[in-house]
Amino acid sequence: MSTEIVRTGGALAIRPDQTSWTPEQSAVLQQSGISDDVTAAELSGFLHLCQRTELDPFSRQIYLIGRKDKKAGRVVFTPQTGIDGYRVVARRATAKSGGTFGYEATLWCDKDGRWRDVWLPDSPPAAVKVTVLRDGQKYSAVALYREYVQTGWENKPIGLWGKMPASQLAKCAEALALRKAFPHDLAGVYTAEEMAQ
Repeated sequence: MSTEIVRTGGALAIRPDQTSWTPEQSAVLQQSGISDDVTAAELSGFLHLCQRTELDPFSRQIYLIGRKDKKAGRVVFTPQTGIDGYRVVARRATAKSGGTFGYEATLWCDKDGRWRDVWLPDSPPAAVKVTVLRDGQKYSAVALYREYVQTGWENKPIGLWGKMPASQLAKCAEALALRKAFPHDLAGVYTAEEMAQ
C-alpha cells in the first residue's frame, strides 16, 4: 500500500502546512502585480493570511497591493480583498460553526440625517448603515462618505466612487459590519473600497 501524499488543487493550491510560497506560486504572484519591492515579511504575512482566511490569491479572492508610503520611504504591500471575499469568509465561518448569518436592509442617509431604504438622488449619500445578523446578534456599522470617498488631484471622486458612490459606500459599511460580526475570521483583512482613499 502506497503512503504517497496526494495533492489536490494543482501546483498553485495553498496547503495548510505550507511555510513559504512555492516557486510556481511565486511566479504567478509576480505576474499578478507583486513587484520585487515586496519584502519577505510581507510575503510571509500574506501567506499566513491566505491560509487563515482560506481565500485564494490565484482566483483573485485576496491580493497583495503595493502603495507608496512616504513614512517608510518605499512601496509597502498590504493584503486586501473585495466585498465578495468578505462574504465568502463569513459564509464559511457560519457553515463551520453551524450558526446563522444574514442582513437587515441597508440604509442610506442624506446630508440632513434622514435615513432611506433606497438611494435615488444623483448626489452621493452622506452615510450608509449595514447590519449583519450572526447567531441572533446584530452587528451594525455606519460608513461616512467623507471618510471613504476616493478622490483625485482636484479632490473630485474618481473611479467607481464617481460613478456609483452609493454602492461603493454600502460595500464599506458592509465590510465594517462583517468585521464586527466575524472579528477573528476577518482580522487584518481590508476591502479595496476601504483602502482606496
